[in-house]
Amino acid sequence: MTAKRVTGLLFGATLAAADVCTAAAALPQTAPDPYERGMALVERGDVEGALTLWIGARDSLSAEGAEDARIGTAFIRAVTESEFERFEEIATVMFYWGFSGVATERTRDEILAEGRRTFTLADSTAVEYWDAVGRQDAGGLALAVKRFWIERDPTPATLLNERLIEHWRRIADARRDFVYNRSSAYGTDDRGTFFVKYGLPDRVTRGHLRVSESERRSMNLPVDYIARFDQQPQYEIWRYATMHPGEFTYFLFGNTDGTGPFRHVQGLHEILSPSARTSGEARYGGIRAQYYLEFFYYEDLARMGGPYGLRFGELERLWFSSRRVTEGTLEAISRRHIADDQWAGREPLPPAISEYDDRLRSALSAQAARVLEGGEPRLLVMAVSSPIWLPGTAEGAIRDSVTLAPYTASHTVIARDGRLSEIARAGMLPVDGPGHLSTLVLRHQNEIRHLSVSARHDIQEEEALDAGSRLPGQLHFIVNQPLGATAKDTAGGRGGPERAEPAVLAATTDFEVSDLIVGIAPRPELDLGDLPVPLLPATRFWRDDPLRVYFEVYRPERVAAGSLELRVYLNPVARTNPAVPLPDVDESDLETAAVFVTLESPEAHEGHFFDLDLRNERPGLLRVVLEITDDETGATRLRVTPIRLLEN
Repeated sequence: MTAKRVTGLLFGATLAAADVCTAAAALPQTAPDPYERGMALVERGDVEGALTLWIGARDSLSAEGAEDARIGTAFIRAVTESEFERFEEIATVMFYWGFSGVATERTRDEILAEGRRTFTLADSTAVEYWDAVGRQDAGGLALAVKRFWIERDPTPATLLNERLIEHWRRIADARRDFVYNRSSAYGTDDRGTFFVKYGLPDRVTRGHLRVSESERRSMNLPVDYIARFDQQPQYEIWRYATMHPGEFTYFLFGNTDGTGPFRHVQGLHEILSPSARTSGEARYGGIRAQYYLEFFYYEDLARMGGPYGLRFGELERLWFSSRRVTEGTLEAISRRHIADDQWAGREPLPPAISEYDDRLRSALSAQAARVLEGGEPRLLVMAVSSPIWLPGTAEGAIRDSVTLAPYTASHTVIARDGRLSEIARAGMLPVDGPGHLSTLVLRHQNEIRHLSVSARHDIQEEEALDAGSRLPGQLHFIVNQPLGATAKDTAGGRGGPERAEPAVLAATTDFEVSDLIVGIAPRPELDLGDLPVPLLPATRFWRDDPLRVYFEVYRPERVAAGSLELRVYLNPVARTNPAVPLPDVDESDLETAAVFVTLESPEAHEGHFFDLDLRNERPGLLRVVLEITDDETGATRLRVTPIRLLEN
């Protein structure tokens, strides 16, 4: 480990507060519940009247601290169902307003319902987690919903969240087109859930599975025998061409057990009538009705091709071969098909597919760290980015002559409070001329709880890529309480990093440590210019990258110099669902230290860094954990930062 003194953490900056939007003037309220008044207007066909009423109610309700999640969802639903594009910006604002952490008995059910609608886009684990959270703390769930959509806004510098509007447009279409039942979180059958998550499939086949007269005769089956088991269930197959590279993905829907609810099923075995699978009278010629129906039904499913066509071809060759078919052979094939369907059902699927998720984004790496400057809490934000475009070569040029078009980068920081309402935004200051690398130091006001960093690029040769297909890069951070704040567990201890709860800044602090800043150790010949830390910021690494971890130590001037005991841990994180928060660091995470060293620290304010070798680590999400104890004061701090190790 190498120690380095760092002085003068750049500069200070304070952001001016900014309004998110300007709504219509408040309307006089003559009824106790503006939500119900607006819904009455919607039912009478006056959708615009309802929207105007709700916009006005927003101001009066906000003044009373009574945001209403019912109005938030009703507003965006009305806008998307009525295709009122001119209201889409205010629909985004109204939705965010409704989910600002206020929960009442009137709004609790709507918050829970919206939690299921939102986190279904992640997976069932996220739905279960947030549903349990919401039953205990509906306000906390409301904020989780708001954060989910804020962090998926493809254009964070604008009022309109295009991804949120697309989501609600899909819900509107699903509620119109997929309503054999209303069992899903969206008030649709299972097809509606797949449509909201993935959009329209590229191909659909549908109909009723049935045994035709010609099929019955081909097997010499009595009319009364097969009619007892052929329930003629409805089916539908959806095929997606781009869900997995190089192969199609299929989803089968049908009436379970032949006549039951229409839902997503793993395979044909869930659609067959239970009576066809029983023994005894279900047999004809020594073979159960199940295997006759599987052959006939696969002939219908084979219209889609894919695995269904292959299965029908296999069964057709078996039934009409020169050898007599046996029930044992048919049973073995049926069991294999069931196993294949179950195996396919365990294949990982993308949480959602959207035109905005699939479009190119500018590459961005950013970090936000709590620091102290002159004893005052600050937030140091660092960002480095570049555009992504398709380079070309001039006619006749050799491959090595390809050059990327020059560009300039600009980075914006958006600060939000504990209710995720925007309180300030500012442009970051470039360290290098073109702005590839930027920094900003903010006064860390206690109300700042969330930061967004957005990267925008201007390319000189814009024809290199259509600007409309490139989205700004963005990263988001939850901000803990300021350093030096008085709280229940300011030390951080082994219980994990500080929680983002209200606190009052202490006048002095005996011992503090900044958050960790990670990156790549720069080459010796590289001039870092005005970069405030001795590394190139990054959170994604290859095994051969030299990982550098930087932190700062702060002591009051009155405390004598002393030594620091450092323990550094590199812990893999098995669960990587971004919709569920990472667990706190606990004792089991701190069994084996990657680095254990004692540092002499003579200065009151010093910066230190150490380098870690990643070549023996497994790819995936890791957490760098620093446990540091000051021998002079006996205080211990724990600092944690996640990194991702990429596959080579």
